[in-house]
Amino acid sequence: MPRIVVLAWGSLVWDPGDLDLEDGTWHEDGPLLPVEFSRVERDRRLTLALTRGADAVQVLWAYMGTDAVGEAVWSLSQREGAKPENVGFLDLETGEYWCRTVDEHIPTIRDWARKKNEDGADIGVAIWSDLKPNFEKKARKELNAENVLSYLEGLRPEIKDRAKEYIEKAPGQTRTRIRDAIGDAWDSLW
Repeated sequence: MPRIVVLAWGSLVWDPGDLDLEDGTWHEDGPLLPVEFSRVERDRRLTLALTRGADAVQVLWAYMGTDAVGEAVWSLSQREGAKPENVGFLDLETGEYWCRTVDEHIPTIRDWARKKNEDGADIGVAIWSDLKPNFEKKARKELNAENVLSYLEGLRPEIKDRAKEYIEKAPGQTRTRIRDAIGDAWDSLW
């Protein structure tokens, strides 16, 4: 029976919480998707999100511990503190999908899953966090390295510490333009 996998690029990898994962093993050979530090969370931390126009990075993936799509979507939405409609999915058998952030990359996910299946992965459905980037709305600035650095510098100390922790723990393979700019300014930023 085809399996459900979850794609990830940020805190889900090091802090899955109650997400129903099969065994917690993250595979580093996921699809190439446009990810960037473009989302401001409720606590003002800056986090990674699928972002139209961002450079593609190789994301991670893991098997879900359920074979029911509704349960998998619900589990991820609860982990993300979001509504189920903020979870993207692609059903390889039916071709049905849901993605509000970067729907033009559905073929990328489909091709990746089919290739993995040729290697025996048995993927039937892929799900992922589909929370929209909101830096420009929340920070009232264009999303670019200079504005992100300015935003991070202006955070209150306790939030700045959480922002730093998130950036430090983000998977090493999630190299983005903004992450590189943050790295270049690391010593002066914190």
